[in-house]
Amino acid sequence: MKNSFNIYNASAGSGKTFTLVKEYLILLFTSTKKDRYKNILAITFTNKAVGEMKKRIIESLAKFSKPTNSAPGPLLEIISKETGNSIEEIRTKS
Repeated sequence: MKNSFNIYNASAGSGKTFTLVKEYLILLFTSTKKDRYKNILAITFTNKAVGEMKKRIIESLAKFSKPTNSAPGPLLEIISKETGNSIEEIRTKS
């Protein structure tokens, strides 16, 4: 596996947390390892930002895992498009 770093530099209110959550989830959903989360490091500058990112990741996984008849949310649609996984595959993996 190739080691790499992605750095996102943006101002307040520009969607950094959304981007970090999306990229974290994409890494999870594209990995063949069930414990991939143990090898992902996401760094922010404050404990508050870390808490928000963790909360959004957990809430997203919980939301994705529930079957629903309604339209998928924007994050689920983006992750499906960027990973090539179907919405149902993401729900199952979540």
